[in-house]
Amino acid sequence: MRKEYALEGPGRPNPYAKRMGASGRKKVIERFLASEHLVRLDDEIAKAFPSNEAVNEALRLVLKLRNIAPRPPKKATNGERRRRANSR
Repeated sequence: MRKEYALEGPGRPNPYAKRMGASGRKKVIERFLASEHLVRLDDEIAKAFPSNEAVNEALRLVLKLRNIAPRPPKKATNGERRRRANSR
């Protein structure tokens, strides 16, 4: 007699998992990760944000602040130093 499985979800077995094998699962995982932009947050950071929208809002603010903040002056390259020394 064939087992009937409920829809997939946490704690529910995938009826195709045994037939798929390790290489098949690996391909599925690679395809999923390639199609999604996933970032794993540390636990203490995840606790600070109640939702995905809150994380996105905070990151947008960081990007805005990065554009506003003054940047340190660039260091002169070797070529620029040589030109300055030759012009003196």
